[in-house]
Amino acid sequence: MILALLSWTTVSWGFSTDCFFCLPWKQDNTRPLVPEWPIEYVKIEKVDYERNSQTASFCRRPEDMVDTIVIHHSETPSTDSPERINDLHLNRGTPADPWYMIAYSYVVNSPYAGALSPRARVTEGRPLDLVGAHAGSNIFVPMDEDQKKMWKDGKITCGKEGGDFTVDPSMEKNGTIKANVTTIGLVVIGNYSPFSKTNPNGYSKKNPRYPTLQTQDMIARTSCQLQKKYPRMKSIKWHSYYHSTSCPGTIKEYIGKIKTLARKYGCEFN
Repeated sequence: MILALLSWTTVSWGFSTDCFFCLPWKQDNTRPLVPEWPIEYVKIEKVDYERNSQTASFCRRPEDMVDTIVIHHSETPSTDSPERINDLHLNRGTPADPWYMIAYSYVVNSPYAGALSPRARVTEGRPLDLVGAHAGSNIFVPMDEDQKKMWKDGKITCGKEGGDFTVDPSMEKNGTIKANVTTIGLVVIGNYSPFSKTNPNGYSKKNPRYPTLQTQDMIARTSCQLQKKYPRMKSIKWHSYYHSTSCPGTIKEYIGKIKTLARKYGCEFN
């Protein structure tokens, strides 16, 4: 009976059998087994990242300032680790003002569709109360009244470790604010764009890469978990929404499906 139930779960819902035990189930004599979707969906792993603490400046914000989750791919091999992405980002910027640490707030490790690898998992990146470096440094987006008040009250400040943090007026322009301030980046490790001279890790035209169902589900569950904690997060976008880039490659085609999956967990994203 247990084996049959596990088999039914895997086929009907797309979850691996170990996830079966993560969900509460109930028996109804008049209906088949149905899941009660829990509030907490994802165990987010922690990493002690190296930081450019001596030279890099960064900005702080209230976590409630964030209203949008932006999906990326790392454009690196799918075997890379969050620490490897952080190492790459430590060398971004200029020698006088390099990036502080990994640009994204969350990192999803997952194989490409068709590959046999461990199941998807999520690791925390840059803390949520620190402004990221992922949506474009000169892209401005509208603010709602609450966000305008946080800006007016001087809640978004910039500086260096051990120094003074002050408001940077260049972050706001005519009631709009830099997109990095109101968004967080969620990156899927891997390269989902086609090969080119500037993208040597890309896929060949005959063998495009797509996100697995587990990857889509992990993005949906992580996003929903964040929305439960921060109700202002009501939007899921993708990197190329903000400016011209191939990122996040074929993952962009699945944003609608990711939102549909999130709806099953009780979350609504535009």
